[in-house]
Amino acid sequence: MESRRYRGYQRCSRIDYADGNNTFAVTICVKPRRSAFTAPDANTEMIAEMVRIQNEGLWGVYLYCIMLDHIHLVANAGRLGLSKAVMRFKGRVATWWRRNGDGQPLWQSGYFDHRIRHAEGFRDKCSYILQNPVRAGLVVQAEDYAWSGSLTQR
Repeated sequence: MESRRYRGYQRCSRIDYADGNNTFAVTICVKPRRSAFTAPDANTEMIAEMVRIQNEGLWGVYLYCIMLDHIHLVANAGRLGLSKAVMRFKGRVATWWRRNGDGQPLWQSGYFDHRIRHAEGFRDKCSYILQNPVRAGLVVQAEDYAWSGSLTQR
């Protein structure tokens, strides 16, 4: 089985993960880690795009958190696999950004993912993501942050 090395770990290129039974923590970063997501209209557009992609069956987002220079997701891969869903999300948001953003390219290439293998890992990763705005000093309590939540609550 062919494998590729990514930043010190190996990913098997023949595993599709497009069966909806695998959950991932995903981080997508702004290029070059500048504070791009400071305006409500950009954040609202990203959430709307997450919903559209979920409605297309390309992913199921359990949790999201839009930070100033990156986005966290906990999601199931949909019928085309995680990479296709992330690529579609990034492409659509980048198109919106070219019309409404700061004139700079939006995304770093690629994304970071971690397959969540058990319930404890799921809870830990969700807690870590929800506490991210607190650790960044944006809010005192995670519940006060406007740009995190679950698409199932919408």
